[in-house]
This record gives sequence, C-alpha cells and structure tokens, in this order.
Amino acid sequence: MEPAGTTDAPPSGRTHAHGSGAAPSRATEAVGALIPGRRRQDRAGDESEPAEAGPEPEAGAGAGASLSPRRRALRIAAAVTAVLILATTAFGFTGRSEVYDGVRTVAALEPDTDAILDASDQAGDRNVLVVGLQADRADAPDSARTDTAVLVHQPAGGGQAVSLSIPATLEVSRPPCRRWDAATGTYGETVPAESRTAFATAHDIGGPACTVGVVQQLTGIPLSGFVAFDLAGAPDLVDSVGGIEVCTERPVVDPVLGPVVEGTGNVALDGSAAVRFASATGAADSSPANRVQRQQRVLGAALGTALSTSSLLTPGAPGRAAEGLTGALVADGVDAGEILAIARGLGRAGAAGDGSTPLHLPVPVSEAPNTRGHLDLERSDARSLFSAMREHEPLPESATAPATRSATAAAAGTTVDLVDGTGRPGAVEQVAENLRARGYEIGAITAGPPADRAVVHYSPDNTDAAGALVGALPGARPAPDPTGSGRLELVVGAGDGAPVQAVPAADADCS
Repeated sequence: MEPAGTTDAPPSGRTHAHGSGAAPSRATEAVGALIPGRRRQDRAGDESEPAEAGPEPEAGAGAGASLSPRRRALRIAAAVTAVLILATTAFGFTGRSEVYDGVRTVAALEPDTDAILDASDQAGDRNVLVVGLQADRADAPDSARTDTAVLVHQPAGGGQAVSLSIPATLEVSRPPCRRWDAATGTYGETVPAESRTAFATAHDIGGPACTVGVVQQLTGIPLSGFVAFDLAGAPDLVDSVGGIEVCTERPVVDPVLGPVVEGTGNVALDGSAAVRFASATGAADSSPANRVQRQQRVLGAALGTALSTSSLLTPGAPGRAAEGLTGALVADGVDAGEILAIARGLGRAGAAGDGSTPLHLPVPVSEAPNTRGHLDLERSDARSLFSAMREHEPLPESATAPATRSATAAAAGTTVDLVDGTGRPGAVEQVAENLRARGYEIGAITAGPPADRAVVHYSPDNTDAAGALVGALPGARPAPDPTGSGRLELVVGAGDGAPVQAVPAADADCS
C-alpha cells in the first residue's frame, strides 16, 4: 500500500502531447474548430487513460471516429467559401455606400409653408421634383440653365403615379429667394420677388430652394424630395462607368448639334455623345416630355452601371463613379437608390402609365408664348389638375387628353421635295405615294445625281419635320442646312438593292 497523500505519476508520453507540455496554439484551435474530427482527436490525446484502455471503435462509428481526407477537405472548402462570401458582401456594401455618398446633398426642401393646400389629404404622398440643367450647347452658354422640370407624384397607399412636366418658359411670380452659389452649394443674400418671369429663373437666382418654393406655390403640393441632374457633369459621369447603352425609339437630330443618333434601338454612348443625346432640343421627339425621357435614360444607365454588382466588386470602380456623381447630381431627401428608380420610371413614362411607370402629363399652358416670350398658365385647367392630384381624385380629361397625341405623325401641311437619286424609273413615285399616305404633301420632284442611300436635307425651321421624316425612312441620314430656310428635301437613294420604301416605320421598343 502506498503512503497516504502520494499522487500518481503522469502517464508516460502525456507531457509530449503538444510539445514540452505547451497548450495548443490559437491557430491550432481555429483549425480544430473547423474540423470536428481534429478536435476529437486532440481531446483523445489529452485523456489520462492510455489508448489501450478501451476497445478500438469501428471505422466511422462513434463520436471519436476520424474523418476521411476527402471529407476533411470538403469541410475546409466550405468554410473558406463562407468566409469569401462574407468578405464579398462586405466589399459590395462598402462600394454601394461609396456610390451613395457621391450624390451631393443640398438644402432644398421646405414642406411646411402657407403655399401647401389640402395638407391633410396629402399626408404620406411622395412628391419628388426632378430638374434637368442645361449644358453649354455647341460652346454657346445658354442664358437659362433649367431645361426640364418634372414633379413625380406617388399617392400614399399606391395608385397611379404621375409625372407633371413644367416648362422652363412658364410665366410665374417668383417669391423672394436667397441667392444660390452653385460652386459652393450655399445661399447668400435675399433677392426681391419678381412677377411675370420665366420659371427657369427660379433656379438661376435661388437654386434648388427657390425652385422648390415656386413649384409648391404653383401647385399647392408639398415636395418631399429634390434631384437636379446637371448635364454639364454628364460626360464625366458616363465616362466614369466606362460608357453606357441607352435605347431610343427614333433618330435624334438637333438644329445646332446636327445628327446626334441616326439609328434606333439600343445605342452605345460615351460621355460627350451622352450629353448631346440628353440635351438635343430638335427632333421628332423634341417635346420636353421626350427630352425628360432621354435625360433620365442617360442618368439611369450611368447610375445603374455604378450600382451593378460587377461594378461594386471592381476595385476602384465605386470611387470613380462617386466622383462622377458629385459633378452631376445634387439632391435633398432622396438617395442614389431612389434616384435610380425614378430615372428608370421617367425613362419609360408616357401616355400609358401603369403601376411601375408614371403617367406623363404637361402643366396646362397656352399654345403660343405671350409678348414676353413666356407660356401662360391655363389657370382653370391647371387648378382642376392640381386639385385632383392633391385630393387623389380622377384626373380631369382636359389634362389627360394631350398625352394621347402622337409625336411621330406628320404635321398637317408638311411639304417635302423629292430628289430622285435611284436611277430607277418609277422608284421616286412609289416613295411619293407612300409619303402622301403618311400625311405628307409632295412638292417638287426632280432628278439628281446617283445616291447610295436616302438623305434628308433640312433647314433649322424644319428640324422637327426632318426628324419625323428620318424616322419614317429606315436607313435615311439627316443632313442639316444651317444657312437655309424653308428647306425639307428627301434624296431617294438606290443603295445596293431596292429603293428606300417610305412605309410607316414603327418606333423601336424601349419599354
């Protein structure tokens, strides 16, 4: 019998289980946590009883069974994959935050003013003013920077969204506004009120806050968001994402810039081409509604690329996009995600609005400008429209009827001269017949030198008519004549096959 108080000696070899009795390293424990079999083996090595104390377990049976090398490798791969997914998610979230931070914030909103009418009826409505600011066109600065302005109205609880287009030349009474410094994004001294001035001057004088104030005064609707897309910054924004692709239903032609986009459907644009596409003011789609569409398609394509998964996971791409956004966008109460959703909605907006695309309506105005060059508000129709929007009532027929008009039909009395460059007897007469069926009047028909394709020559006063004509003739090329007047001439070319046929050409589908 051993004396009382003595202790058993450690089993032989225990002190060498981890090397001179040292505890397992953290790295060893981390690996062990990922490989259960390894942890069981480590614990088995720490038991005071020799391994021979119990019967050897059968392979694959019991908690102490070891994993095969293949299963162990699969578990390691699964753990590594989980870590990579977590890292990728974190990296994408960081990139998204960087892009969001690229949108400059400006003080613009003041919803609690005496200008708001029927406030209780409008609780919960979302109203965002989207402004497009002109770039210098053909190196000639424009006097008024506001080009397009759209109030996007989404009633609380759903319902038909409406985008209300406000013309830059609408005559308004501008309230007192603090002077806006676009370079610093700050406001200065107060500028006195001015009556009978153009809506565009609100932003020129008082920036975002004054523009918001005028719209609230005009409509009685409280604005909860503001976005301004400066086309002068569009080239850098588009180039920062490596160019964009946009869709156009018809060719885009400008009296100053000339042909901007000659084809239809999806077209690739770099920065300089994108700003021309967005700012063109003369074409078959020269109306403000269609300029809004083009501007918002550029913004939506650029911002959509910046927020795409591939861009967010590309090192440096979010930072470059953020720099481009800083020079092109200012906002209040709206983040980049909502700006993208609004841009995509406005890019599709039209007469057939639905739950995802706004119904685009113009503010009721006079057809011709007054002696000051401004458009007068049709007050009775405007009051009915604004009241229906505020109170969630059906929109008046007087407001919705203009939205159903076709932008591609030939204007009554549009006359086009024809030049036969086909060298084929009867070819130009067939074109003339098809044009008459489309609503055109045919002027002089003369013979000309051979031409391989159709060409539309036009003077600045016929820019819109030329755009519609080019859209009716697939393959036709617009050719502006900046010094001419009253010229709209179609040269019918033979090409390599049959002559160009003036059949009604459906617009490209950009929905």
